[in-house]
Amino acid sequence: MAPDPFRFTAAVPLRWVDVDVAGVVNHAVYWSLIEQARFDYFAQLKLVEGDIPPFLLGEATIRYERPARRGDALAVAVRTARLGGKSFEMQYEVRREAAGEVRLGASGASERLAVAKALLVWVDAKLASCEIPAAARRAIAAFEGIGERG
Repeated sequence: MAPDPFRFTAAVPLRWVDVDVAGVVNHAVYWSLIEQARFDYFAQLKLVEGDIPPFLLGEATIRYERPARRGDALAVAVRTARLGGKSFEMQYEVRREAAGEVRLGASGASERLAVAKALLVWVDAKLASCEIPAAARRAIAAFEGIGERG
């Protein structure tokens, strides 16, 4: 079995409101789970000041593979796949975790429910796109084991 390319996984609890009358997690909820995991990822890398991430979402896609249901222990695996000048690409897997396996920082035994990717744009205080700061670029590249550009 190939090693998991995701070096960060965050537990993302479901709320009662996230599930429809059939007991299935609503499709839009997946993005909320992904956004929470993305925030946790950048908080772990110490790249978030307060509650405001230094980037905006530019583009996002998701492919749903299996439904999540009430009572599932869910986690989102997060990785930065590519760093550009002002933007970067992230990839995600929403996973149903085996009981007792959800933990922050690494993935355990799981079943993939959805895959997603997003293009994010680094912004300044006025929300204008700007170069990804060198310190942030180094921290992300070092954590992911990727090049600082490309």
